[in-house]
Amino acid sequence: MRIIKDTFTVKMLKLLIGLGVMFSAFVGAEPAKNSINSTLPIEAADCLVVDKDKHILMIEEAISGKFSIPGGSIIGDESPEVAAKRETFEETGLVVNVGKQIARTYNSALYACELATPARFYMDQNGQRIVMVWTAPHFGKEVTRVLLKQDNKAMRSNYRFPEHKWQFPNWVPEVTPSAFVFSPGEIGTLIPFYESQLIMLQEWHNSISSNGLTLFLSKIVILIGCVFSPLFFLLTLPLIRSYHGHRALLIYGAGMLTMATFTLILSTVIVVPRPYFIDPVFGVHNTLGYTLPSTMVTLTTMLFGWVWMTSKTAEKQRKYRWLIAVCGVVSILFVSLKVLLLGEHYPTDVLVGIALGVAGTFGLHHVRKWRFTDRRYVLISARFWIAAFAVTAVIGGAIHKPHIIYLSAICLGVYSALMWLKFFPVYVSPIKRHVQLTFFSLLSMGVLAIVGVDHWLTARYAVNTVIVAVHCGASWSIAVWLLVVAPRVLPNVLKI
Repeated sequence: MRIIKDTFTVKMLKLLIGLGVMFSAFVGAEPAKNSINSTLPIEAADCLVVDKDKHILMIEEAISGKFSIPGGSIIGDESPEVAAKRETFEETGLVVNVGKQIARTYNSALYACELATPARFYMDQNGQRIVMVWTAPHFGKEVTRVLLKQDNKAMRSNYRFPEHKWQFPNWVPEVTPSAFVFSPGEIGTLIPFYESQLIMLQEWHNSISSNGLTLFLSKIVILIGCVFSPLFFLLTLPLIRSYHGHRALLIYGAGMLTMATFTLILSTVIVVPRPYFIDPVFGVHNTLGYTLPSTMVTLTTMLFGWVWMTSKTAEKQRKYRWLIAVCGVVSILFVSLKVLLLGEHYPTDVLVGIALGVAGTFGLHHVRKWRFTDRRYVLISARFWIAAFAVTAVIGGAIHKPHIIYLSAICLGVYSALMWLKFFPVYVSPIKRHVQLTFFSLLSMGVLAIVGVDHWLTARYAVNTVIVAVHCGASWSIAVWLLVVAPRVLPNVLKI
C-alpha cells in the first residue's frame, strides 16, 4: 500500500513539475518561429525595410497611434508583391523593390523590400530617426510619421501586431539594407534669396521657443489658424448663400475655384528649392511641403476683400465695413503667422498669396458688375460649370493633385444643382436679419454633417481610392445641399 502511495505521489510530483515547466515556458519564452498560422488565404501584404544599422522602417498610425510596418489589403486582382509595393508608397511615399517572401502572418504575406532610391531622414530632439515623406498620399490622414525604429522593448510595447513583434530578430537578417541619408539641416543648396528667409525664420522660431509666454502664444496662434482653415472653406459658402443669395454664391464660388486651382497649379509647376530638412527646426507637422504661394492666405484675402468691396453698394451694410475690414486683417494675420510658425511657407509666399488675393478681389468685383449690369448669365449657366468640371478634372489628373480633383467634384455638384433648379426653380433668399442668421446656422449644420460623415468614412476605410471617391462625393453633396435641398427644406422650417 505504501508503494502504491509513493508511486501516486511521484506521479503527481512529476505532473506538477511538468505543468510548472510548461507554464514558465509559456510566460517567459517568446513564440516559436513557425508558430504563426499560415493556412489562411493571402489577403494582405506587408513590406519589411531596414537600414544598415538594422533599424526597421515603420509608420505611426494616425488612428491607433501605434507602430506598424507598411502594408495593407490586396485590391482586386493585385498580386501580393504589387500590393506590398503600392501600400508602401501610399503610406511612406517611398518606392521599393519587392524581394522574396520571408514569412506568412495569418492572412498576410511579408516581403523583404529594398528602397529603389535613397531616402532622407533627420534626428529629432529625442534622437529618433524621422524619414522625410510628407508627399505620401496617406500622410496626415492614415499616417502621422514614418520612422526608423530599433527592435527593442520600447518599440514592441507600442507595436500594433503581436504576431510581428517577436519575429523581427528572425526576419531582419533576411532583408538587404536600404540606403537612408542623414540630413542634419544644411541650407547650402538654397539660393541666397530663400536662404536669408530660412535663417530669419529659424532665428524667429528659436527666440519664440526660448520664452514660455511667447511659446504659449505661438501655440494659440497655430491652433486658431489650424481651426480657421477648414472652417473657412466650409462656412463661407453658407454665409454667402444666406446673406447674398444663390447668384452671388455662384459668382464667389467660381472665383474661389479659379483661384484655388490657379495657386495649386503654381505650387506644382513652379519648381522652387523647398528644403524638407528644415522641419527639424519647426517640428513634425501635417503639411504637403513648401508651396508657392500660400493658397489659404490667397483665399482669405480674396473673401474679405470681396465682401468689403460689395458692402459699400448695400446701404444696410455700409456701417459694418470697418468691422469687415478688422475681421479680414485679423484673419489674414492669423493664417499668415500659422503657416510661418509651422514652416509651411516662406515670408515671400505669404506676400505673393496676399497679392493674388487682392487681384482676385478686383476680378470678382468686376465680374459681379458685369453680371448684374449686362445681365450676362455665364456664371449661373449649367454649361459653364460642366465645362469647369471637365477642365479641372483633367488638370487635377494630369498633375496628380487630389485637391483639384475635389474642386472638380464641386463643379459637377453645382452643375447638377443648376439642372435641378432649371426644372424645379427655387429662389429662396431670406431677408430679415434673424431669418438670415437661422438660415446660415442650418445650412452650416448641414455642411458640417456632410463633412463629418466624410471624415468618419475615410478614417475608417483608409484606402486611397476610397478616400478620393468619398471626398468627391462629399464635395458634390455640399453643392447640391446649398443650392437645391436646403432651399426646399428650410422654408418650411423657417416659415419664410
